[in-house]
Amino acid sequence: MNNKLYKKLVIAMMITTISAVAAASAADTTASVRPVDLAQAESIQARAKAEQQEIKAEKAQQRKAARAEAKAKKAADAVRPVDITPELREELAQKIADDAAKSAEKAADKRAKNQEIDPVIVIGRVPTNGTVDLNLPKTVQMALDYNRDIKMSQYQLKSAEAAINEAKSKKMPQVGYTFSTSRTAGPAIPSTQNKFGNGLSVELPVYTGGLVEGQIDNAKIGKTDAQETILKTEQATKYSAIEGYYQLLANKELQGVYHEAVDNLQGHLDNVQAQYNVGTKAKVDVLSSDVSLANAKTTALTADNAVAISESNLNNILGLPLETKLNLADHQLPFDTYNISLQEAMDYAMKYRPEVLQAALAVQKAENNIDIADAGNKPTVSVKGSNDWGDTTFPGIDANKRQWSVGANLTYKFYDGGTTKAKVAQAKQDLLVARETEQKTRESVQLQVKQAYLNIRSAAQKVEETQTVVDQARENYRIQNIRYQAGVGINLDVLDAQLSLNQAQVNHIQALYDYNVGIAKLEQVMGVDVESGVIHPSLTATTYRG
Repeated sequence: MNNKLYKKLVIAMMITTISAVAAASAADTTASVRPVDLAQAESIQARAKAEQQEIKAEKAQQRKAARAEAKAKKAADAVRPVDITPELREELAQKIADDAAKSAEKAADKRAKNQEIDPVIVIGRVPTNGTVDLNLPKTVQMALDYNRDIKMSQYQLKSAEAAINEAKSKKMPQVGYTFSTSRTAGPAIPSTQNKFGNGLSVELPVYTGGLVEGQIDNAKIGKTDAQETILKTEQATKYSAIEGYYQLLANKELQGVYHEAVDNLQGHLDNVQAQYNVGTKAKVDVLSSDVSLANAKTTALTADNAVAISESNLNNILGLPLETKLNLADHQLPFDTYNISLQEAMDYAMKYRPEVLQAALAVQKAENNIDIADAGNKPTVSVKGSNDWGDTTFPGIDANKRQWSVGANLTYKFYDGGTTKAKVAQAKQDLLVARETEQKTRESVQLQVKQAYLNIRSAAQKVEETQTVVDQARENYRIQNIRYQAGVGINLDVLDAQLSLNQAQVNHIQALYDYNVGIAKLEQVMGVDVESGVIHPSLTATTYRG
């Protein structure tokens, strides 16, 4: 309130008080009051009333201005871009992290109530040292437990199951209840009339021309399709977990190879430097050895980075914090033989690959759609019963005024403008598309199986060949070192031998990686169930699934 308004309010209050006192005095001494005093009092009261109205008007104007200002500010804030300061960004990031931690804590507590679990394989929960011990089966299981695509496919299965119930409900009796009320009045009616009515009806579809039956069959197909989607997602998740595990293991092996090369070249440089100091070796040998060592250190740093990246990638697959350290139970990539023919692998894929089964289901669904569309050419039959009560008083249930009826309905469209014919034609074309898609899917799966099978064969041969090369390269490096130290070899031979040894070891590790990941890929394209494990030498294609 500004000063001007405050002064006016005080003056008004004073005038009101004076007028009240004057009025009281006038009431007590009416006989002694002069007309002039009464007129003066009335004038004072009029001025006080005017001042009060003026104050109210100013207050109303101020409130109106304040509302307009607030509205304008709100509109400006809505248009003005938000300036996110670093402090605000940090605060929001911390809030998101806290919310995620709380959600993980609640999820972990919920799982702990249902079953005994390893606290390591819970999102956001790792040992205090931030390290998780892993082997291949545990890696696969953790990935399956926390993959969001699997969870979404499971929700889709629940939805498909509900769709079956929805389709089946169309064959069930439909029970309905109605209540009506009306009030009638007019010149022709001697008095106002009230009417209350209650009705109970039951209708049962007897024949729908195959419409409902086809919808139920399609809903069941949808459930089977959703189940195959879960299997497909699980198989893809398993492959990603195996690939991530072997990628980290391979990079750790490569890291060891490159750091071993650094140690070898460092030892060689020390030896060359010592011989140079006594005058038995040339300066060029020292320089070339130093350059080779520097290059090896750079390569080792690249290998260290590859390990860190692959470790973070596996953490992401498993739902663990990216900074979690992973201790792998394996230290070398395995090389287990297997015994399965290409034809066995293809036969198994044609029987169990989810995509093949889903393509066949699509054909069945397209066939059902023809019957569903053709239902428009057939009559529909239903039976219906009803019981009605009416009365002029609420609630309108008078046993003496009850009516019941039982009947049957037959509906048949002689002509619908060609709608049904067009739907049938469309469904038939969709069936042809589904059949072509099924054949294309089968051919694609066969190609994938053959490619995966041949890749395994090729990788297996490379493993054996590169192992021989590694043994030869290691022996060559040993001999060249002895020759150089004896003074009969040159420095370049030692450096070349070290480089050849490195390349041979890298090729061998790559072949082992391709072989093991290739087996996982073959498993995926064959449609091997995730619980069957890696292909075992004693198993054939007919024994993977019981």
